[in-house]
Amino acid sequence: MTLVMCESCGMPMAQKSDFGGGKMDNKYCKYCTLPNGVLKPRHEVRENMILFYMKTKKQDRATASAYVDERMASMPAWK
Repeated sequence: MTLVMCESCGMPMAQKSDFGGGKMDNKYCKYCTLPNGVLKPRHEVRENMILFYMKTKKQDRATASAYVDERMASMPAWK
């Protein structure tokens, strides 16, 4: 299977369970979508990404926010 990247956050999606709604034709991952596969609002995705980087990369909120804002600006879903 070809590795696909979420067009909202950039997460690699390799398995069916990684795709929003479990739909392999979805452009967004399970973290950026509602259970039915529909993309969550930008502010919700942004907040979840900030919390993820604070927890996994041990970044303070300001650093994580700046990184997420830069990352999201490059993602097709948010252009």
